[in-house]
Amino acid sequence: MNLECHWSPEAPECRYCFFRAVTDSEIEQHEIEDHYYCAGCDRRFQNLNNIRQHLNSKLHRQSVVICPFCKAACGTATGLSHHLERGACPRAPMNRDKLYRFVKIRDPAGVISNRDVEWAGEKTYTINPRAAWNPWAKAYECYLCHKLYNTLHALKQHLESPRHQQNLYHCLKRSCGREFSTLAALTNHLESESCRILRFQQVQKGIANIVTPGRMISQTL
Repeated sequence: MNLECHWSPEAPECRYCFFRAVTDSEIEQHEIEDHYYCAGCDRRFQNLNNIRQHLNSKLHRQSVVICPFCKAACGTATGLSHHLERGACPRAPMNRDKLYRFVKIRDPAGVISNRDVEWAGEKTYTINPRAAWNPWAKAYECYLCHKLYNTLHALKQHLESPRHQQNLYHCLKRSCGREFSTLAALTNHLESESCRILRFQQVQKGIANIVTPGRMISQTL
C-alpha cells in the first residue's frame, strides 16, 4: 500500500475475495479464518473448527514432543499422554492410575484434575460368563454399553478401559464443563482449540511441565 492508500498490483490478494495484505502469511491467515481454506493442501473446510483440527493434524505438525523420561518422539501432547497412560515408557512405569495420582499431587488447585473424585484406583470387574453371554448374538455383551465381544478376555479389557472409568480431568475453561477419563483425552480436547483457551503450540509446550516433577501445574498453564 502506498501513501495514497492504494495497493500495489503486486500485493498479495485473497483468492476468494478482494482482501489484500502486505505479506503472503497475512493472506494465508485470512484465508484460514475467513474462508476455511488450507493453501498447503488446496482444500476448503466447512467451518473454522474443522480447518483448525486439520492444521493441527499430523499432516501439518512435526513430531516435536519428546517423552521427558525415555526421549521417545511422541508427536503431540496427546501422544505423550497416551504413551505414559498405557505404560509404554520403559523409564517411567506408569499407567492411567499412577499418572492421575502424580498429576493430582501437583495440581492442588484443581486446574485440570477433578479434586472431588473419591479415587480408589481403576475399577476391576469379575464377569459371570453365563450372565454376560448373549445367546441371540452368540457373543459376550457389555451390560453398560451393550457392545459385543467374542471372548471374555476382550469383554474384561473393554470394561476396564477408560471408556467405563471415572472422569478424572476437566477442561481448563470452567464454562466448557467437559470432563475426561484420561489425560490424553483432555490434551486432545485442548489441542483442538475448540474452547479457545490455549493454542495448539501452548499445549505442546505445557505438557512436559505437567508430567515431570517440578513446578505446580497452576504455574505451567
